[in-house]
Amino acid sequence: MRLPVKSLIATLGVASLLIAGCGAPTVENSPAVYDDSALSEVRDMYELYSKTNKKAPKSLKDFSLFSDGSPTGFSAIKQGNVVVIWDVELNPEREADSADEVLAFAKEVPENGGAVLMKNRSLKTMTAEEFKAAPKAGPIEEPKAKKAG
Repeated sequence: MRLPVKSLIATLGVASLLIAGCGAPTVENSPAVYDDSALSEVRDMYELYSKTNKKAPKSLKDFSLFSDGSPTGFSAIKQGNVVVIWDVELNPEREADSADEVLAFAKEVPENGGAVLMKNRSLKTMTAEEFKAAPKAGPIEEPKAKKAG
């Protein structure tokens, strides 16, 4: 029995979608990779703002010029998925800053652990207990609730 070419192409198309997982979590879109990507962009924005302006950023507004170049990080902060500790002076030499102080983190870290950006700009994965014990680079400002409407 021979299948018509159109049926064969349609069958192969459906099969390839099933094999691809139809949006199932992959390495590229898993929460851990998203957190690392967002925190990497937050690191870049924090560092670039600090170097360019010779002062620490004080709010998301200070990162507005970087929103196009770092859309994942900017959006993660804006949506409250990443918490940034603002107004922390960075040393131009990364190695001179603390590897123990937290600069930014994924919002679920305090309860569940996860991705954390340290003051020396390194990325770490911490448990909730490690995070609670880790010194913070400054006071943590809770993300503001989004207004309805």
